[in-house]
Amino acid sequence: MTDNEIQILICGASYGAVLTTWLHAFWNARDDRRDLEASRLARRRAAADRYYSSLRLYQLQRRTGTR
Repeated sequence: MTDNEIQILICGASYGAVLTTWLHAFWNARDDRRDLEASRLARRRAAADRYYSSLRLYQLQRRTGTR
């Protein structure tokens, strides 16, 4: 191999490493956005479950006259 070919090989390997790093950063950011949205949805569902449970209890108490 000539010196020029060795330099091109090193540059190609370096560019490949940089592009791989950027790709992994992109994938991690995408996964973080998905995880954040999933946690927001779970929090909303938990709040709705809590609200409906307390509403059901309130309705039962009103119906039976207990408090």
